[in-house]
Amino acid sequence: MKQIITQHGWGLDQNFWNIYKVQFQKNNWYWQDNERGYFSKNAKQSKWIKNLSNRKIKMVLCHSFGFNLIPKRLLQEATHIVFINSFNNFLPISNKRNLILRSLKRMEKKIMNYQTKDMLKEFIYRSFMPNNINIDFKKIFYKSLDNANNSLLLEDLKELSTDRDFPEFLNKNCDTIFIKSENDFILDKDANKNFFELLSQALHKKPKLIKLSNQGHCLTNLNLYEIINNTMDY
Repeated sequence: MKQIITQHGWGLDQNFWNIYKVQFQKNNWYWQDNERGYFSKNAKQSKWIKNLSNRKIKMVLCHSFGFNLIPKRLLQEATHIVFINSFNNFLPISNKRNLILRSLKRMEKKIMNYQTKDMLKEFIYRSFMPNNINIDFKKIFYKSLDNANNSLLLEDLKELSTDRDFPEFLNKNCDTIFIKSENDFILDKDANKNFFELLSQALHKKPKLIKLSNQGHCLTNLNLYEIINNTMDY
C-alpha cells in the first residue's frame, strides 16, 4: 500500500495540494491532507492506515513551515519524506538574520492591526514569484481570507523566530527528497542550505537534492508526481 500524508506551510491550507494529488491518486496512492486550520475551524491531523502488506510506503510531503507543523509521530513512522522549500530554522545564521526578523515583526503587527487579509495576499503573491499565483488556488484562497484565524496565524508566525535543535526524532533510515526552488523570495538561501546540510549529516541516506529553476516558494506548473516517481527509491 502506498500512502501520502501532506502538511501545508504557514498562511496556507490543504487546498495547496489540490493540483498535485490527482496524479498520485490516479496511480493508486492513498492521499490524506493535514489541515492546520488557519481559515477553518476544522483542523485535521491524519493517521497512517494499518495494513498487512510487506510493501508499505508511508510518504510525507512537507512544504515550508509544514515540517514544523506536522506531528512528530508521522515523521517517525515515515519511510519517505519530501521536503519542499523546507527549513528547521527560518532565521539564518548570518548578517541577514536581523533584516528577516524585522520583516516578521512587521507581519505580526499587521495581524494585530486587523490587516491580515492584505498581508496574506502580499505574502502569497511573493510566495509564487517569479510566477503568477495558480488561478485555481487563488480563487479558493481569496474566498477563505474572510475566515482567517488571526490568533492562530499570529501564534505560528511568532514560531518562525524560534531557533530549534536538529529534529532527532526523524527516522534516520528514511528515503528523502529535498526540493529547492532557485527563485525563492520567502526562504533565505542560508536557512535552506543549513537544513539540507544537517539532514545530510544525520540521515543514513543522503537526501536527493532537486533544484528547480524558475520556481518560487510555492510551486506551480510542474508535475510533482513525475519528479518524485523518477527520483525516489521505492
